[in-house]
Amino acid sequence: MVSREILSSEGSLMLVRVHLAEGFHGDVDQHIHEQISYIEKGKVEFDVAGKKRILVVGDTQYVPPNVKHQVRVLEECVILDIFTPLREDLLEK
Repeated sequence: MVSREILSSEGSLMLVRVHLAEGFHGDVDQHIHEQISYIEKGKVEFDVAGKKRILVVGDTQYVPPNVKHQVRVLEECVILDIFTPLREDLLEK
């Protein structure tokens, strides 16, 4: 399960809180946006361009533009995602 809450979308930056259930395995994602993810709660494995990393509370992950990435949730988690430019696809939902 995934739920997103847009906390801010001002200028060219967007802040999104994402809630992910334990066991969630995301699809491979790729977009033009730069992304920084901050782990607010839980434990998650990020795969960015084939490099896997396990992140826990307080860790961050940078995802460059146009790079394939994927998450696998090891413990229920909350992630704060910062994007630039704005993710128009998220604003439309």
